[in-house]
Amino acid sequence: MDEYIEEIEEEIEEESFFKSFPVKVFFVALLIISLIYISGIREYLFYQRTPTSTKLQAPEPLFKAEEIIVPVSVFVVKEGPFRSERSKEETEHILSNGFRVFVQANIDFEVVEYSAISAESYNFLSDHRSFLSEVEKYDPDTINIFLVGHLKGINGIAFPGLSSLAVADYVTSRDYRILAHEIGHILGLGHSSDPFSVMYQGSYGVNLSMEKAIKAREKAKKYEL
Repeated sequence: MDEYIEEIEEEIEEESFFKSFPVKVFFVALLIISLIYISGIREYLFYQRTPTSTKLQAPEPLFKAEEIIVPVSVFVVKEGPFRSERSKEETEHILSNGFRVFVQANIDFEVVEYSAISAESYNFLSDHRSFLSEVEKYDPDTINIFLVGHLKGINGIAFPGLSSLAVADYVTSRDYRILAHEIGHILGLGHSSDPFSVMYQGSYGVNLSMEKAIKAREKAKKYEL
């Protein structure tokens, strides 16, 4: 009788273990994923830098109109927690290709300021207005582009009211496409449901609709040189 009871207890223990095993695996996996997310390692595992060999073919203008030249200030963060690893070649690559998207609206951009800066504080994201107050050459009358190493897991971000935007080194799309997307927000454009649009979230699209091109021009005139 005792042997029979022992066998039943062993079966119960084995059954209990195998039932709980998937649960344990799930929580261990969840813990590992959480640690990867918090540490920022995910940006190096699942994100990538855009090769300078990629190039956006210049799109055709959607209509005939006088070209609008928009001034931009470019800041490459070279020191601090948001330090970028972009080379000069990579910087020129993202700018030239990102700007090319707006040929569709007959908008071009002129770099009027180019600086390597330090961003020692994490308030770059948490309090961007305060951060900008510490940037000597920040100019709200231009579009201010910050090239940074990371943005805590996001590709790019725009602060339209401050005429400021940022793009990370490691991204899930083409960095120049992300730059164009964020410039679009600065120029008053909202997101699009068209996956071929530059304003679509999480896509490689670079198109501008006629409506968005016209709207971008209206805002661009406020920056025009």
